[in-house]
Amino acid sequence: MKTLFMVVLLAALSGCAQLVAPPAAAPVVAPVRSAEQRLYDEAQRLSAQVARGQLTRTEVADRLGRLRVDLVGRNSVDDDVFKLYRQLAVKRDANQIEGAAAQQQMEKRLRLWLGRWPQLPAKPAQPAFTAFMLHLYSMPALGSQP
Repeated sequence: MKTLFMVVLLAALSGCAQLVAPPAAAPVVAPVRSAEQRLYDEAQRLSAQVARGQLTRTEVADRLGRLRVDLVGRNSVDDDVFKLYRQLAVKRDANQIEGAAAQQQMEKRLRLWLGRWPQLPAKPAQPAFTAFMLHLYSMPALGSQP
């Protein structure tokens, strides 16, 4: 009886093994970049054009603004951070503000949103521009602070 059971079990297992097709090779897919990463990559690419005098800071801000809306749409947090970003770009292009002062203003705005985020009743699903700016300024991500 025990032998019969083993023969049936082996036959069943060997039959299953023959019916299972070998796994197909996984298709090679480029890694999906987050909206934050795409904004960062584009900013890096465009900053080189600013350095060569091919674009102004305001033109870069406008391009990043269009990209952010294309990637994730509009939301109150990103709209606010972007508004200041663009205003500072215009002032920098007009030599009305120095880089350090512009950086201080942007950091202040980012800290404001870091503080507001935990109590924000309607958090945007993907504030990618703000996340990009926080990363750029080496600040913690929204919601990551205790």
